[in-house]
Amino acid sequence: MKPLLIPTIVLAGLTCVLAAQHQFSITLDAAQAGGGGRSGSGAGTLTLDDALNTLTFNNIVWSGLSANATAAHIHGPAGPGVDAGVIYNLVPTYTQSGSTSGTISGTLPLVDGQAGFSLATQLSQLHGGLWYINIHSTAFPGGEIRGQIVPEPTSLALLGLGLGFVTRALRLRSRQPASPV
Repeated sequence: MKPLLIPTIVLAGLTCVLAAQHQFSITLDAAQAGGGGRSGSGAGTLTLDDALNTLTFNNIVWSGLSANATAAHIHGPAGPGVDAGVIYNLVPTYTQSGSTSGTISGTLPLVDGQAGFSLATQLSQLHGGLWYINIHSTAFPGGEIRGQIVPEPTSLALLGLGLGFVTRALRLRSRQPASPV
């Protein structure tokens, strides 16, 4: 049993580290913003650090707008195809306006009470896929491209995989007959 103690402790420590980091992905396009002459697209990833309450934009790249960007926001809570109010403004701190292409990057501190939502509610909305990024342009002031922020199951998958290996090792070990002395 002792040989499994160290790997179990290492796995538990790794799981605790992973629990503070949550990955999200986003694909922005005109169809999600309503189509109808809109153009452009974008994609990228985000990382939520729930220990520091920050959301890091890992270079979300967007391009091909039909006109210059005027604003970019995180909106919510809303599922795909449903509009909602602004929760966080991304211009000028995390992206620039005045161009048909750009990058959203940097680390956004999540603030308790932002847009009337407690921090716990914001985190629940984000994990529930109820936030989206909307990039507005002069041609489409209501939004030219949009994308839901979608949680990636990587942390849970790693946890499940690790626990599966430990469980399997324990079962195999318990089935082995005791060695003769």
